[in-house]
Amino acid sequence: MLTARTLTEAQVYESVLTAADESAPAVPAPDLQPGVNLVEGETSWTYHSTAGAIEVAYESESAARKLGLPFGLGVSTLLDAAQWAILASTFGRRALTADMSYTGQPDQDRSIVELNWEYAAYAVREALKFLPEDADQMPDSAIWSDFGRQALVESPQLVHRAKLVDDLQYYEGTLDDFRALYNS
Repeated sequence: MLTARTLTEAQVYESVLTAADESAPAVPAPDLQPGVNLVEGETSWTYHSTAGAIEVAYESESAARKLGLPFGLGVSTLLDAAQWAILASTFGRRALTADMSYTGQPDQDRSIVELNWEYAAYAVREALKFLPEDADQMPDSAIWSDFGRQALVESPQLVHRAKLVDDLQYYEGTLDDFRALYNS
């Protein structure tokens, strides 16, 4: 059985697999529904996704929530470094689109803008977890999926340290700017 660090990581994994499978429609992961697609066990949940059953330990989810890490502690075993880098770009594009249309009107929900900038930054951090401290390029072992390998062929700089660090600074800076603009 597959193992995720958090329920959020499990749902993101399902979304990535759906998007990477050209025969499957790209749709968001379904909501978690206890007793339907989310079953409680003795020490973990089992999330029944279109990608198969994914186990999420209560302890792992709890630790991640306490630390404010939506995707969890440690390195992912579900998504490789290239997939996280692509996810960061996807969240970044969503954030930019939402940010550009946000005007601060009372009927607008600014949390979607913030959440996408936050997730873009978190996804970059997930990719960086695969990069050894003294390396500028990702080791081959950090990219195991066909989707990730193909993305790397199309964009060789995708998981280079300089790009990832630049992306992280951009996402964090843009989020800070957005909050400064609309917190007044």
